[in-house]
Amino acid sequence: MKAVGLSLLLFLVLGALIFVPAGRLDWTAGWICLAIMVAGFSYVTLRVARRTPSLLRRRMKAGAGTPLWDRIIVIIFQLLFMAILIVGGLDRRYGWSSLPAWAQGLGVIMMIAALLLLGWAMGQNPHFETTVRIQEDQKHRVIDSGPYRLVRHPGYVAAILLMIGMALTLESAWALVPATLGAAELIVRTALEDRFLHANLKGYREFARRTRYRLIPGVW
Repeated sequence: MKAVGLSLLLFLVLGALIFVPAGRLDWTAGWICLAIMVAGFSYVTLRVARRTPSLLRRRMKAGAGTPLWDRIIVIIFQLLFMAILIVGGLDRRYGWSSLPAWAQGLGVIMMIAALLLLGWAMGQNPHFETTVRIQEDQKHRVIDSGPYRLVRHPGYVAAILLMIGMALTLESAWALVPATLGAAELIVRTALEDRFLHANLKGYREFARRTRYRLIPGVW
């Protein structure tokens, strides 16, 4: 029942961010984006609820020991995420830009892939909290299974794909601006988090030697 309630709340909040700026409800691209997000985030929530129920509660706030730099990064990321939807809606209302049909198809694929990857990563990692910290209260340990065998930060890969996919699905070139800024911020956060975990999490150095790449296999 809680999951159903969260899905309904998600639908209302995301729907408002998309359709209020657009000023209309008869917008197919908006409904496609909303449907994928609600279905995808509901899937992720149910997957986590079955495997690590406490993670849902812990993700609702910054845990003890979160550094100030990461609190700031999280706030900026949340604002940029919302900005993608708001700018996309405004773009639809005022006709600032347009994208070809294939771009929307690519965006849909990116969003679905991102949410599947996010569910996979969160299902494997009971320490997948919203902020960076050493979770001594949760017996924090290195996770090296599932997507963590491929890259050290699959959640950020998913988030980058999702944000860019959202802008493309909404057929808005202007929405790519906050999406790109959000992606750049996550790349910076990846480097900062990697340095933090190298210095503070037991076994992370050995994990980094086994899983060599942060975000893109063979590149970085």
